[in-house]
Amino acid sequence: MVSSSSRCGKKAAHFVRNASPNGWISDEKERYRFGCYKKLFKVVPHKFLDVELFRREGFIYQEWLVDVVGLAKFVEMTSDCYLDLVQVFYHNLKVVDGVICSRVKGVDIKIDDKIWLSFTSLKAEGFMSHERNSELNQWTNKKKIYKEYLRSPTRLKVYKPYLLGGLKMEEKRCAFVLTWVILPERCLRDRLTIADLFLVHAIKTRIPTNWVAVMSEHMIEIASSHGHILAYGVFISSVLKHHQIDLTGEKNIWCTESNEIGKAALRHNGLKNTKDG
Repeated sequence: MVSSSSRCGKKAAHFVRNASPNGWISDEKERYRFGCYKKLFKVVPHKFLDVELFRREGFIYQEWLVDVVGLAKFVEMTSDCYLDLVQVFYHNLKVVDGVICSRVKGVDIKIDDKIWLSFTSLKAEGFMSHERNSELNQWTNKKKIYKEYLRSPTRLKVYKPYLLGGLKMEEKRCAFVLTWVILPERCLRDRLTIADLFLVHAIKTRIPTNWVAVMSEHMIEIASSHGHILAYGVFISSVLKHHQIDLTGEKNIWCTESNEIGKAALRHNGLKNTKDG
């Protein structure tokens, strides 16, 4: 799904395209390929949260979401999602000079730093805190960090990499927001990836992180690996609207209360405060 190119091309003139494969993708060969695999792909259900709720529930890192890196606008994002068009976007995704580009219904789409800033208030600046080989993490002891985040590190007899179950409450909440909202589309939600561990560490130590790069790489990874679960449907749909894609007759779903990570979700995932912490 993803490829590289030296130029993105100019925005095409707007004209009506039908809400069907013939309207989504103009190239016959690519349209056939898309039709063969379309049923295998699914847009991950959108999740959003109320930062104020997390504050009331004692989530002490709400300043991370609001003040430190400004993720509040992204995690609270709600809108409708055009499922078929999100699939087309990922099918045609390519990287041009480091910028995510695609083509949907005859219109060139570009998600550059200006788009990220406009829709999420995030700036493309900070450390690549998620990369194992970055200068920031090359001397980081992953196992030591993980043990520090456990409620009972002395009970870790058999080392099972980065399971969430034994984490302290704050670290567990950070990981929950990462895997359900910021970096969705995970096969296993019961454990941290190495990148997740580094990001939680960056949050706790107040290391400024380039979240634009983190989420852009996540999108590229999904496309390049032909991932079947497609993330950021609401964000991508908002970008498509910005590019004035013709949405007539397109299937869409709206965010409802079921999409919100509320008290019930916190309780179900063991993230509610108790008398024992």
